[in-house]
Amino acid sequence: MRTFPLTGCGVLLALAAVPAAATQTDYALKADMGAVDGTNGDLGLLGRGHSQQAYLDATPWAHFQFSPAWSAFVRVRLFAPTGRVQTGANDNNNVGPTDQTFLGLKEAWVDYAGFRYPGESIRLGRQRVREDDAMYVDQDVDAVRWIFNTTLVQSEFGVGKEFSTYRTDSVGLPPDQKQRTYVFGTLGGEWRAYQRFGVRTIYVDDHGQLPPLGAPTDLGTKLTSANLLWVGLFFHNHYYDGADAPPLAYNASLNWVRGHQRTALIDPVTRVVDGMSNRHVRAWATDLGLRYRLPIEKFPLQLGAAYVYSSGGRGDNLSTQYSQTGLQSNYSRFTGTDSLTQRFTDAYRAELGNLKVSTAYASVNLGRWNASVIYNRFNRVHSSAPVYVDAVNIEPVNDNSSLGEGYDVMLTRFFGGKVAHSDLLSGDEPASSVRLRGSVFHPGAAYAANARNEYRVMLELVLWR
Repeated sequence: MRTFPLTGCGVLLALAAVPAAATQTDYALKADMGAVDGTNGDLGLLGRGHSQQAYLDATPWAHFQFSPAWSAFVRVRLFAPTGRVQTGANDNNNVGPTDQTFLGLKEAWVDYAGFRYPGESIRLGRQRVREDDAMYVDQDVDAVRWIFNTTLVQSEFGVGKEFSTYRTDSVGLPPDQKQRTYVFGTLGGEWRAYQRFGVRTIYVDDHGQLPPLGAPTDLGTKLTSANLLWVGLFFHNHYYDGADAPPLAYNASLNWVRGHQRTALIDPVTRVVDGMSNRHVRAWATDLGLRYRLPIEKFPLQLGAAYVYSSGGRGDNLSTQYSQTGLQSNYSRFTGTDSLTQRFTDAYRAELGNLKVSTAYASVNLGRWNASVIYNRFNRVHSSAPVYVDAVNIEPVNDNSSLGEGYDVMLTRFFGGKVAHSDLLSGDEPASSVRLRGSVFHPGAAYAANARNEYRVMLELVLWR
């Protein structure tokens, strides 16, 4: 059995130092049962076909209120699949598809809120760090975080690092997360009701030692080290508040990344290091969105459009190619419903960098029911630079800019009441539900002429008890 480092689970020991006995304990169990039918990311070119699998994802949690100032939260996970399956990219301990049953630690933290202002606290331990659009941060990390969340000001600053996946199977951290420290912060507020603006930043100190020239590598070898700084401006009127968003909702962000990056170059045949690349990174990205809800009480249809641009490199020079922070999930409530949705097509799962995405969608909230239909069109900025995709492992084969089109449909039925302490479950939908997700990616001319569609269909039953 895999052992957990003290940095993740040591918070449990720290509970003994809290200066009062527990005065209130809340607990709940989330059981997520799903069936998935989908292709395996090869665009039909490698003969992998498709598969049908099922899984159980059970996550009990407990919240302890020791005093008005001191509290703690613990959440664990049991994941049991019938075969190789990939759940949502925003799930904890997420490091790709797996066929292994495991126990995992999702969160374990203590919080001190004995300050002057309500909504101000310091939180220490493994914790969920998330922003509304999930394009900067939406992961569990070991961190210390100062949180200031009031009616007019929502800010936080922290330092975090992923020390482990905290799983009992043999799966370790992804190579790009090894020896990587994050310093992050957000300063936001409302200059008038429902008009929010702010600045956010993440600094990455990625000091892992790279393999020397001539060294053999495998898929677990760290190939990149960096010192990078992301700075972003955002403006929106609670665009990501689901059913509580205003009838006319907008979102805009502008992001820059600067720094230095060093990469070990690998021979594609022998997988031996045959060179080193050093570059100064100067890249940017923007995200724009607009949504309108028709004033029809019995059928409040919402229509929306969005556009994302992320700069790309040219050939081997990737100094102007944008990249995301490594803590993003790209799962958000951007369609105006209470259901989390993959921003860049669930059957494709693109990441920003050398990418243009045009999006159109329609959604509807009917009390306990909601539904979304989403269309994405993907294009490269520069045909000579790479694109990064989580759900497809086939590279483009020519200089055409068209990567393809994505189609997503989601139908959700909520039932039962909301679970206690829903404010601590920002990456969840804290009510029982049954949901059908369907996603298709149609490859564009940049891929092989005989490339086939990728698809993914998932039926989920989520029960809170």
